[in-house]
Amino acid sequence: MRSRWMATLLAFAMFGFALSGLSPSVKAEDDTQTQLKAMQDRMQAMEDQLQAANKRVDEQQDLIQRSGLTETRGASSGLPGFLGSIDIGGWAAASYFYNVNDPNDHNNPDGGLKNTNIGYSGQQGSATGFDPNAPGFYPLHPDHNSFSLDQLWFSIERKISEENRAGFRADILYGTTAGLLPGSSFNGNRASYDSTSSFYVQQAYVQYLVPFGNITLKAGKFETPLGVEVAETIYNWNITRGTVWTLFEPITHVGAQLGGPIGDSGFDWSIAGVNGFNPDSPDINDGKSVVGHIGWSNKMFTVAGNAIWGPEGFGRDGHQSGVANGYIKWNPTDRFGMYLNGDYAWIDADRNASAWGISLAGRFGITDRTGIALRGEYAQDKDQFFGFTGCQQDVIGGVPQSFNVCQASGIETYGVTLTLDHLLTDQLMIRAEGRYDWVSKDFGKQDEFFQNGRYDIAGNKSLPNDQLVFGVELVYNFNKFGAQ
Repeated sequence: MRSRWMATLLAFAMFGFALSGLSPSVKAEDDTQTQLKAMQDRMQAMEDQLQAANKRVDEQQDLIQRSGLTETRGASSGLPGFLGSIDIGGWAAASYFYNVNDPNDHNNPDGGLKNTNIGYSGQQGSATGFDPNAPGFYPLHPDHNSFSLDQLWFSIERKISEENRAGFRADILYGTTAGLLPGSSFNGNRASYDSTSSFYVQQAYVQYLVPFGNITLKAGKFETPLGVEVAETIYNWNITRGTVWTLFEPITHVGAQLGGPIGDSGFDWSIAGVNGFNPDSPDINDGKSVVGHIGWSNKMFTVAGNAIWGPEGFGRDGHQSGVANGYIKWNPTDRFGMYLNGDYAWIDADRNASAWGISLAGRFGITDRTGIALRGEYAQDKDQFFGFTGCQQDVIGGVPQSFNVCQASGIETYGVTLTLDHLLTDQLMIRAEGRYDWVSKDFGKQDEFFQNGRYDIAGNKSLPNDQLVFGVELVYNFNKFGAQ
């Protein structure tokens, strides 16, 4: 009974407390309404100020447009967008090569081991060793038993499209390759013994997408369409460039070019007017050469025909020379590809001469990161087109004679190159290579490659007509391999 009374009193007490708290709650609600009203008034005031500011901005923009300052203002504010449209790439490549013939340094008039891989033919007419107008072997890896910084390559391009019709591209490199490409002998770097600082501009041109016909205009220095192999090491299956590339094909030109795809047919074309076979600037004569290309491709095949024709001699505007090139590429799977590349060249100068060559190469991906490539080559010259002398220095009556006392003819060259490549990482590749070259001549001494001493002054020792060289290359690509 007592507990019931206690429960009843407690219930009445709680009800009383609830009634006593009702009045403060109503008061708090009145305060909240007052605060909300004040906030709405302040927001309305801010909105009025913002509308006034927008009106002033519109007035200022109208003033800028009427004053003609719009283009200047847009160029300044568009700089981040321009930089965002630039593609930058490149790589660094270093190598080491050893010649089994072991040409040593103490009889080399050039001193050291410079140019001991390129043979007699590459020595003709050049005070610095490699002459772009004379043939030779291993033109970009000419030094036996020597480490080399081959390429530190930088590329920068603003690509063109319907939204951005104007652009440019530049390829700049340092290293041994820069001291050996055509035209680079003028910088004198290869004459020194620090070819790591040699500098070369491989390409530099302005490009513009014409508003009709999907035609691209290039003006400046650009790469040739002839051939499969290129100066850029990462785009070749082998470390060394082949004999066909060396003896027949140009590398870059200076001039103007038009070209582009032909609808969706798979065909593409280009035609260019250039100073010449080499990147001559200024031109060496009053005539200009013409470079043409027509090609077709799908997912599996690429077929192309290319040619250059024009005057190539100093001051010889009426003496025409040329190279006709054609190649077929076949890529049936992601892991296997091959190509067949051929050239026919002729000269109309002091003498009429012609020669032809062919190269067949393929690469098989053993795994996604390891592959093997094989290249075979043959070139033939019956008219002294190559300019090989193949003559060691003869001694007559105890007097050393000129190296040009005999002129080789009926020349055939054979070459086989085997290359293994492996990706250590997505950006770092290592390659190992073995290459064998053999030269045969119908007339003149067979001597072509160096062995031990560079020349046999006494004439007692015949030098070999073949050469076996091994090399290794390490390449770091700024981008991932396979994603260039």
